[in-house]
This record gives sequence, structure tokens and C-alpha cells, in this order.
Amino acid sequence: MRCTPIANGLAWASQLRQDGRVTVCTFGDGASNIGAFHEALNLASLWQLPVIFLCQNNGYGECTKYEKATAVANIAERAAAYNMRGVTVDGNDPKAMWEAAGEAVARARNGEGPTLLEAKTFRFMGHYFGDPGAYIPKAEYEAAMARDPMPAARAAVVASGAASEAELVKLQEQYAAEIDEAFQYAADSPPPDVSEIERDIYGVSA
Repeated sequence: MRCTPIANGLAWASQLRQDGRVTVCTFGDGASNIGAFHEALNLASLWQLPVIFLCQNNGYGECTKYEKATAVANIAERAAAYNMRGVTVDGNDPKAMWEAAGEAVARARNGEGPTLLEAKTFRFMGHYFGDPGAYIPKAEYEAAMARDPMPAARAAVVASGAASEAELVKLQEQYAAEIDEAFQYAADSPPPDVSEIERDIYGVSA
């Protein structure tokens, strides 16, 4: 999991340019146990970079139960070691996520540095294509499915009057068509030229 150091690079560029951009880096709970994660958080806090480290804690690092690989109860607790703000939120609650993310973005843009934002959620499918997820206890899986946030969020949108069920169906069909079009474009496109392998690669000649 090398996205955290890369996120720091992007955030540093924004800090130098003063363009008001905030970098958001997402990763799973298992990735918080490797060195790159800790190195990136330390540097981001040291330089007060405008970056949000968003951990999707789904309770399993690949096929390993969270408690068997991670000593802390919440990933966000690790922020304290780097003098960084850490927040744990219900990742299945859109409103809670919106508010927590908005606060983190505002802090970053105000020069108050990074945030480690932990979203507690659940993985409804295996870690990789073809993974049946047999290591997840059936009762745990069924309980999580019963709390699936999508139907609840959809019902809340309709109840609020922000959109009707028909409008949501139309949006769903529109986005599905756009995704299908993007997939088809990728499938029909020729492979990249071999020269592309050197794009954005820098070196110092002897």
C-alpha cells in the first residue's frame, strides 16, 4: 500500500502552489499496519499537509479478522502518535461521513494539517475477484447485510423530497450506461505504446 506517500506528494504540491486543493487517500484497515502508512502520517503532520487519510475499516485485512492483526480498537487512535486529528465515524451513515469529511477538508484548507478519518463499514464481497469470503461467519455477514446503508440512504433521499424514486431510477440507469460506455471504450482502445513506460519517470544522468 504505497498510496499514502504519493498522497503526501500531491498535497505538498498543493501546499506549495497554494491552490486550495485537498488530497484524499483511501485504503483498508490492513494497510494501516505497514511502514509506509506510519511514515506518511508522520511526514504529513510534520509539514501540516492538506491531506485526508481515509481508512475504510471493513473488519478484515484481506482474509484476516481485524482483531487478529491490529492492536488498537480504532485505526483513528493512531493519529495521536503523530499529533494529528483522528476521527472514527460510521462509514455506513452518509450524513455522518459528509460532516466528518467536510470538517477535515475545511481544516486542511485552513492550514490546520491532515486528518486520519476512519470509516467503520463492512465488506459485502470477498477481498478479490473469486474470493467467496468463507472466512466471514454467516451470522456476521447476515447482520451486516441487514444494515446495508444503500436502501436506507435511498429511502432517506426520497423521504426528504430531494428526489423521487423514479428520478433515482433514471440516475441509476444513466450512470450504469456511462460505466458501460467507459468499459467499452477501454476494451476497444489499442494498447499503450511502449514509450509510455517512461512517462513521468525522472532520473539523474551520470
